[in-house]
Amino acid sequence: MFKNADAKKQMTELVAKQDPESKIEFIKFDTKIATIPYDGNMAFGGGICYWKQDFWAVFPKLDRIIYLDDDTIVLRPLDELATTHLGKNYLLAFKTGQAFKTPVGTKKYGEIIQYNAGVIVMNLAGIRKSKIYETFAEYFKDKNLSFEQGLLAVAFRGRLAMYDDACTLYNYRTHADYATGGRDIAIIHYTGKKPWSFPVRKGGVWWKYAKMSPFYTEFRKNWIYNFLLYVAVMFLPTRKMRHAIRKKYSRV
Repeated sequence: MFKNADAKKQMTELVAKQDPESKIEFIKFDTKIATIPYDGNMAFGGGICYWKQDFWAVFPKLDRIIYLDDDTIVLRPLDELATTHLGKNYLLAFKTGQAFKTPVGTKKYGEIIQYNAGVIVMNLAGIRKSKIYETFAEYFKDKNLSFEQGLLAVAFRGRLAMYDDACTLYNYRTHADYATGGRDIAIIHYTGKKPWSFPVRKGGVWWKYAKMSPFYTEFRKNWIYNFLLYVAVMFLPTRKMRHAIRKKYSRV
């Protein structure tokens, strides 16, 4: 969505209008600083998931970063995440709402802590100082570590802190709400179906903010299209066929 200049301009103007004290910056990742050159054959995925390993280099002036997936909604200031003492931990995360299983072949690493990689705090200063990034290659080429959570969990094992008492899970597949400090909800994370594609629990919160953006009309058209597609394929004989058609033709 933000690949063209008009979209970037619209986003910049929107942020300035909503909060004059905030700013948005578009960063093009330089593959020259990549810890592990992506060759297309690694089990690790591409895009932002691939670059999480190198945030310490992408943001050289920052000591810590709060990373949120683009399917999250922030409902209040995240002061707790910005000030929580990380100590010797490289990563602060929340328990996952998904029932991940430790892949066969990873027993050599010991127990793998399952967490949600879409809402994390990274100790960039600690990662730089320890040079832990020099060990990433060993893990990122391991085909047994095929999911994102497993990769950083193994690399940072023993240095991964969990917000154990701060996560409230809703019983809607993998949809989860994250609360910081055990108080009111701070972040809604749509880890399952997305509100801009399907009716989901707490989806109205996302649409409330979507209406404030210059992309609302496009979002609405896509939602209607996906809903009609969803209804149309219900009459196909098998679940596999329905899933294949939705995957191929759904708009995200």
